[in-house]
Amino acid sequence: MLKTISMERWLRIAGTLIMFGLLIELGSLLWSHPLAFVLFMAAGGLSIAAGIIAYLYALVSGADSVARENSETASLSEP
Repeated sequence: MLKTISMERWLRIAGTLIMFGLLIELGSLLWSHPLAFVLFMAAGGLSIAAGIIAYLYALVSGADSVARENSETASLSEP
């Protein structure tokens, strides 16, 4: 059986990825080397993009679970 991850957990994952990406970008801004731009765009940008995707997935999956709960309670309350 698959274990579902709650919306709060997805939001925590998204926030962690975004903060990690911002820290990478901050570090690359302080580093004066041509590879700093590659680190800025590759590692920092991809981490932030992954955080944004995780955030959007949390919103979509959270809305889906609320709609599913509402339909289940509505069907249970009808005689």
